[in-house]
Amino acid sequence: MNDPTAHDARDESLGAISVLIADHHAAFRAGIREVLESDGFVIVGETADAAATVSAAVRARPDICLVDVVMPGNGLNAVTAIARRSPATTIVVLSVSSDSDDLLAALERGASGYLLKGMPSGELAKTLRAARNGEPALSRAMLPALIRQVRGRPQRQIALPDGPVELTVREWDVAELLRDGLSTIEIAGRLGLSPVTVRRHVASVLKKLGAPDRQTAIRVLKTSER
Repeated sequence: MNDPTAHDARDESLGAISVLIADHHAAFRAGIREVLESDGFVIVGETADAAATVSAAVRARPDICLVDVVMPGNGLNAVTAIARRSPATTIVVLSVSSDSDDLLAALERGASGYLLKGMPSGELAKTLRAARNGEPALSRAMLPALIRQVRGRPQRQIALPDGPVELTVREWDVAELLRDGLSTIEIAGRLGLSPVTVRRHVASVLKKLGAPDRQTAIRVLKTSER
């Protein structure tokens, strides 16, 4: 004989929004789980690194995947893979990083929103429901950063023997410090970026310059000044 209580519980869960929480801090995941479950969300899993997040998202196909960009394996890589392999999942970044580069990169890679940790718990649930319905999910504190980043997208040219190469304003900032011999950590500190973001820009600069490594890129940049 079926348990009527269990049947009722299943009926109540119908239509509930399923969520995968991806963050490398177990205590933070537990807090988010408590907040969302108390508001009717169904948590289908918790993960602590990018690879596990992608695997869980592909397996569970959650309605929403909450991803922190700062996690082992790079949360932005997880965003890219989930957007490709589970397109029906709404991806929302929930991070401590207020870096405008992380914001724009997340949106470009397929995230539907970017929220900062520390937002009121009631606002989180409301915002995630709106995101699932197709509305943008963006912390108000990130709007100025988004505007600055968009305005900074114009290209800057470097004259090379094979023709000019265009770098974004941020890539140029990184290239200048790279040319001066600064390390990834030093560039990150100087520009107020995360090391992961700096490495991403350095890789882009090297690719555009056709340089196989940093030392070659530095020579190319110094040569272009002459």
